[in-house]
Amino acid sequence: MTDRPAPHRRSAPITFRLPPDMREEFNARVAASGLSAGAFIKHAIFGTPPPRRARRPAVETADLVRLLARAAEVADRLEAIERLAAEGAQDVRAPLEQVAAHLAEIRAALFKALGRAP
Repeated sequence: MTDRPAPHRRSAPITFRLPPDMREEFNARVAASGLSAGAFIKHAIFGTPPPRRARRPAVETADLVRLLARAAEVADRLEAIERLAAEGAQDVRAPLEQVAAHLAEIRAALFKALGRAP
């Protein structure tokens, strides 16, 4: 027999129950924070700084990412419409150019809000 140290065991988790109306608010606050539930509770109770990186993006960031993807889709569709307009009606070109300019501004603002370069 060798004298091996006992394996390290994790302590049992601490649990508590919330009424349904408080559970919904708790889940919403955790989701908005972008932290895991454990990190959120530790931060709330002990004031510990949250981890450098959240495990999942905050709801607002996820919405911005979806908006950015939609903006790219709209830009692709506008290019297709512009090609069709170039083949025939020239009176559509000016409004399309205005819409494309506005879309470029929206995309640039979304990239800036996400902290990324276009």
